Amino acid sequence: MRKFLRQHRGLHIWLGVNVAALILFYALRDVRGVMNFWVFSVALPIRRAMGWVTGWVPFSVAEILVFALVLLVLGLFVREIVRMRRRGRDKTPVRRGLYRIVASLLAIVLTAYAGLSVLYGVNFYADNFQERSGIHAQGGGSVEDLERVTLLFAEGLNRTAPLVPRDEAGVFDAPIRQIFDESLSAMAGFNAEFPFLAMPDRRPKALLISPFMAMTDYVGFYFPFTGEANVNVLAPRSQVPAIVLHEFAHQRGIASENEANFVAILAGVLSDNPLFAYSAYQMGYSYLSNALHRADPERFWAIHETLSEYVLADLADIRAYHDRKNQVAQRVTNAANDRMLRGYGEESGVRSYGEVVDLLIVWF
Repeated sequence: MRKFLRQHRGLHIWLGVNVAALILFYALRDVRGVMNFWVFSVALPIRRAMGWVTGWVPFSVAEILVFALVLLVLGLFVREIVRMRRRGRDKTPVRRGLYRIVASLLAIVLTAYAGLSVLYGVNFYADNFQERSGIHAQGGGSVEDLERVTLLFAEGLNRTAPLVPRDEAGVFDAPIRQIFDESLSAMAGFNAEFPFLAMPDRRPKALLISPFMAMTDYVGFYFPFTGEANVNVLAPRSQVPAIVLHEFAHQRGIASENEANFVAILAGVLSDNPLFAYSAYQMGYSYLSNALHRADPERFWAIHETLSEYVLADLADIRAYHDRKNQVAQRVTNAANDRMLRGYGEESGVRSYGEVVDLLIVWF
């Protein structure tokens, strides 16, 4: 046994460090003072520093790291198989080789999970946006309040729709480059309203795996290890500005999806940039109108009929995009995202995205 432990000492230390980090995380995650200190004094500054470093690179470093990790796992597997074949039929080397494969894979998974937990998962247990801003979702708002705010967003859509570039079919058609360039100043109004979240924004990153993401419900993700806001550039173009703002919210330490949606919507509405204002009104209207349709279909259709042809063209473009998705890939990725959110205490899982409605009713 001692010989076995010595032969795999490095691997066991690697596993032990990750297990210790996760035990510490789970033991302290409900201690608010510790979480606040770690998030605001350690994790968030590290992520922002990484965002500054990777901001100088024009491509997604996150994407490269994921690809490199896949190659590392494949290389590990191939190396151990080759070693076992060279040693012939001796069962002991074969067992050791299999052990190294399994233990190394486990160590890689634990490293990723432990890193995600201490850099980003901790945000779910620190003071959230509602506690820091004083804007609290009340829940149980009246249908009249829901109708009022939905109408407000429909009017905002109609007002800003003619101000954005459109193609021959009347669909939102601002270039990705323009959206990314102008995103660097899109949060200015929000930063002035909530200075405790103000920070320099870094240019979002276009993903090479956008064709794969287009088969799922993923339209972007924030990668805490590099501090980058990554965007699926094949998502409906009218949604991209709001997607960028959503990922910018995560960069500011906002973990819950309903709060990130609220920040994205409010930031766009407060912006004087029509690209981001229109996209934010669209995001807000989608959640509000869905909630109103469930509560009172007649009131929903009465508001829906007031939408301009431009707005309807963009909504049709979004429906067409969703119709092209792969149902299996969609279910698998949604399940993974749901499990991750619930694992960090987000009881509603992926449904939490739609809980932004309560915050919108309170603010507007």
